Amino acid sequence: MLRNGHIAQAEGKFREVLRRDRKNLDAMVWLGDIALSRKDLGLAESYAREAQMIDAGHPASHALLALVHEGRNDPARAEEELRTAIRLEPSYIPPYLLLARRYLAANRADDAIAQCQAALRFAPQRPGIRETLLVAYIQAGRIPEAIIETNALITQRPRDPALHNTLGALYGRSGDPSRAAREFHEALRLDPKFSPAYLNLGDSYLVRNDRTRALQSYLEAGRLTPMLAEAHRRAGDLYLADKRIDEALAAYTRALIADPKAVGALTNLARIYTEERRDLKQAVELAQRAESLAPRDWYVQDVLGWSLYESGKIDEAVPRLEEAKRLEPQAARARYHLGMAYLRQGMKSEAARELRAALSLAPNLPQRDAIERVLADLSP
Repeated sequence: MLRNGHIAQAEGKFREVLRRDRKNLDAMVWLGDIALSRKDLGLAESYAREAQMIDAGHPASHALLALVHEGRNDPARAEEELRTAIRLEPSYIPPYLLLARRYLAANRADDAIAQCQAALRFAPQRPGIRETLLVAYIQAGRIPEAIIETNALITQRPRDPALHNTLGALYGRSGDPSRAAREFHEALRLDPKFSPAYLNLGDSYLVRNDRTRALQSYLEAGRLTPMLAEAHRRAGDLYLADKRIDEALAAYTRALIADPKAVGALTNLARIYTEERRDLKQAVELAQRAESLAPRDWYVQDVLGWSLYESGKIDEAVPRLEEAKRLEPQAARARYHLGMAYLRQGMKSEAARELRAALSLAPNLPQRDAIERVLADLSP
């Protein structure tokens, strides 16, 4: 009943069990879980305590109490209860998984891996353990082990397109785009409408500099799943790089319809309205929205700074461009923009330093000729 969402009916059944048997620990724990689902921590705790009064060694009641402590933002007591549950019954799997997920949330991937591996020793076929272990391996950057684990899951579920898509992404991260593409194609063979595989397939084509197929894949991902903002954003990036500005505008707009907080789309729209389709008021507004979402992104700071510069707000632009340089000193674009802003402030030596740095970092910078003319004028 619980699996089918019939919570009220399940609750009635468990209450009936308790009326017939006041010491039925399993019914108490299930009722506690139902109380937790309703965020009634007090009731959940009362069921856990009552179960422990009957049998202090009942591991499920300790796991339930751990979830109560978790809900009250008391992680230390939650972990203590989970470890107690494991000590009482080492083959009881839920506390291992709960600990692993807690460690993942805290970016303690190695500790999560240890919990999953311990659980696998007792229940190698239990659903959820390998999936959690896979997430932990990926978070830890242990890609070869993540590949092994994904292949183990595929052995269990060979027709799962999501697993083939994950395996492809892992091959991509390990520097094997050909094997990655094979897995994405397999995912799409199993489910031709599985849009995440098209998204990843586009990335694999892009790595191999097949921009046409990359774009086709991103567009198909967006067509299949219009709310997949990343597909529209990546298509927009390719259009922008190819100076197909109207198509880039349309793609970024679709991305923002799907996700109004899509930072990449906001930033590149601001860039277009600064550099290609002059609308500086809109450019600044879009860039400011991006900054509110990603203040430590150098590109966001650069685009905002440049839109302010082009708007004539030099004193507001300079701090943003200086922050862009601080966040990414190797970004030639940011160094060029900062140099031009310093020049407008009359800081000639600082301007020359930044402009020379820009050329040193990117000798083929599109603005090279203009920069060299400025540097010649600045020479004594």
